[in-house]
Order: sequence, then structure tokens, then C-alpha cells
Amino acid sequence: MKKNDPLAEKKSICPEDLWDKPLIFNRNTKDGGLLTSWLGKSLAEIHVAATYNLLYNASLMVKEGLGYSFALDKIINTTGDSTLCYVPCEPELTAGMSLLWKKYQIFPKAAEKFLDTMQKEITSLYRETENRYTVS
Repeated sequence: MKKNDPLAEKKSICPEDLWDKPLIFNRNTKDGGLLTSWLGKSLAEIHVAATYNLLYNASLMVKEGLGYSFALDKIINTTGDSTLCYVPCEPELTAGMSLLWKKYQIFPKAAEKFLDTMQKEITSLYRETENRYTVS
């Protein structure tokens, strides 16, 4: 949202805060899915002002005052003299992520190194999470 928006002063945003606001959804959110579930409203009850395919495009729409966009934190610059800010959702709204590649793909060295590093990090995080929830 814009930094000068009244909701920007809140520590977190709850569904009721957005029920009467124009929202900007990702184009892949065809049925509303996770967002409509979190909002507690159907798509027919929500004012979807626009959709986007790239978050940068959504940020431009937000800057122009078209509405509020849902995004993962730290993807768009909201620091310094940016006119945008990020306010977390309450209850927390999380999304799963996937990293996909073609089977038997031949990668350049840099891409191979990136993929190897990502696999190690994900494995490490998985083990860390698994250990956290293991009962001893």
C-alpha cells in the first residue's frame, strides 16, 4: 500500500480492513483461493480493481492509487524514499513456493551452482524444521 494510506499506520492488516477496499490480485488467483479464504469473502463479494502478472506492475498500480496488492515481503522496495510500504497480514497469510526445472536439463556452470546451493539450503531448512517438531 502507499505509505500515506491510513492503513499503513497499523502494525498488521486483518481481513475486515480490506473488505471495502479495491484489491489488486495476481492474475493466477482465478478463483481467489488462499486470498478469499483469508478474507472470508467470495470473489463476488470482493472489489477486485485489477489483476497483474508481475508484482512490479502491481506496485505501479498501487503507486497510482488503484488499490491494495497482496505480495511477499521484500520483493518490492518499500524502504527509503519509496512511496510504498508493506504491512503484514493478521492472521498470517503464507504461500508455498516451488522451484522447478526440466529433468535432464544441462545448465551453465552458474545455474548449476545456483541450483546446487538452493537444494542444500532447502534440505538444511527442512531438517531444521523437522527437528523443531520432533518429540523426544
